Amino acid sequence: MNIFERMLNTQALMFIYVLVGVVMAKTKILKHEARSSFINLLLDITLPCMILNSFNVEADLEQLKAAGEILIISSGCFLIAWGTGKIFWRNASKSRKPVLEFATMFSNAGNAGMPIVYSVFGVEGVLYASFYLLPARILIWTLGLSLFVDGTNFKDKLKILLKTPSLDVVFIGLVLMFSPFKLPGAVSTAVKNIGDMTGPLSMMIIGAALGESNLREALDLDAFKLTFVRLAVQPLIYLFLLKALGVKEILWQVTVVLTAMPAAANTEIIAEMYGKDYTFAARCVVVSTVVSLVSVPILTLLF
Repeated sequence: MNIFERMLNTQALMFIYVLVGVVMAKTKILKHEARSSFINLLLDITLPCMILNSFNVEADLEQLKAAGEILIISSGCFLIAWGTGKIFWRNASKSRKPVLEFATMFSNAGNAGMPIVYSVFGVEGVLYASFYLLPARILIWTLGLSLFVDGTNFKDKLKILLKTPSLDVVFIGLVLMFSPFKLPGAVSTAVKNIGDMTGPLSMMIIGAALGESNLREALDLDAFKLTFVRLAVQPLIYLFLLKALGVKEILWQVTVVLTAMPAAANTEIIAEMYGKDYTFAARCVVVSTVVSLVSVPILTLLF
């Protein structure tokens, strides 16, 4: 019951931010034409700071073996998720297909998953979760972002991807993580505080997008299909597969919890940035987040 209450509080906080965004849109505090500036602030400033802060830690050599194992697990999970998306959404419309494939691959593991992992598994769980998220930091701004970039010219796609600040900071962060040098005190605090804005800002932008749309449209069948794949199909696949392979208990449990999180909050942000169906993306995030309030505690009963 404690796990459920802590998870409920985390998700409730996100919905407060969404509600603020809805109010901002309805009252015209945040107008549609101004939202692009907030999106740029998120993608070019706060999100890169959040990513950089996650790498500004000491690498514990004694736990590198377990970390290496979960890196392999994580990469395998994303590969399975990529294939799952291609199979499930092969007949989706052009504007919705990248949203569905992206949301199938990437969960809100950073904002929603970390607090739950900490409450259940403690500091050790957070360490493994951090390594689990490393492939996501790279894939979300390479393979994930490429889903939204129109055209078949790989060279043109690559140019766009290499100009993405969040991808650049991943490689900077990897060097920082495995070097003896860390960000100095004031810089480290500033990076952390700016990065901490990402969660509230992203959810308020999602709320603003919803505030501009007809909320009755939230009852979207595709959004519920995505939610079922995101919160039930994939976590159960990983749970039974990793247990059958004899993976260390805490590693497969952390993996299942993180993959059982709702659709990544930045699904809507990226969809709007590249001219895809961002209102549908917002519905996917909100619907999957609501359902996860119940689905995650139920899933942990299988642990």
